[in-house]
Amino acid sequence: MANLFQTLEVTAARGAEGLMPEARGCIAAALLALQEPDGGFAGLDGNSDPYYSLFAWLGLRALGAAYDRNRLCAYMAAHRRDANAVDAQCAAFVRACEGHPPHLPWPTPGTALLRGDTHGVYTAFMLALALGDVPRWLARLLWRRQKRLFAASPVEHAPTPRLAAGLLLASLAGECASDILSVLTSRRCANGGFASAPKALPDLLATAVARFSIGNQPSSIGGEREADLAFVEACWRTDGLFGASPTAGRGDAEHTFYGLLALGTCR
Repeated sequence: MANLFQTLEVTAARGAEGLMPEARGCIAAALLALQEPDGGFAGLDGNSDPYYSLFAWLGLRALGAAYDRNRLCAYMAAHRRDANAVDAQCAAFVRACEGHPPHLPWPTPGTALLRGDTHGVYTAFMLALALGDVPRWLARLLWRRQKRLFAASPVEHAPTPRLAAGLLLASLAGECASDILSVLTSRRCANGGFASAPKALPDLLATAVARFSIGNQPSSIGGEREADLAFVEACWRTDGLFGASPTAGRGDAEHTFYGLLALGTCR
């Protein structure tokens, strides 16, 4: 597999390129409107948030829209050592990609993953993004640990984002995860989209990560593309952002990036 972060960005950019120029401009303007005076982007509570700032940044990059790098990086610099590990990782990742050292050396997250203090497969996947080109030997070690974690509880009960992250980690390791692929495929809903859990309604996050991970497998996604595409487009809200589902009252930065990613997997 190619560099995971590059693959993610290329896919989201392909989704953005498939939109009409007016739609791209509308989405970019809605994302930029989320930027607060301190340089961060607003989360669900209306306040600047490193996690949502990461997704706003990813969305703007996918759209090819200009943004104030200096303000964003200054905001993220203040959160590099947050007690919230996710916020700290988001801040360090954005700054590293924007050329602000120190870059995240692979032994740091690699050691953490092997110790098992990354709180599960999804965190391992996020750190794999930061690593960029993960050495195959390290990917295999990481997957072996995550495989044991999957074996500790029924795969059928795992949420779709966890399944998708596990499938991608297995791909990085060059390993087969047919059990995960089978359960993940079963989460597809009859009228389009993927559900996060059995018998749940489809949502945009599950749809984006499922299609992205399945699309990196030798098997084909098949003829459900049009139904999934219609579901993703229905998640675009009147505020210019993508929401969690077609019934969401408003959109947010996180789901806007996932909307672009999902569109990219459909094209």
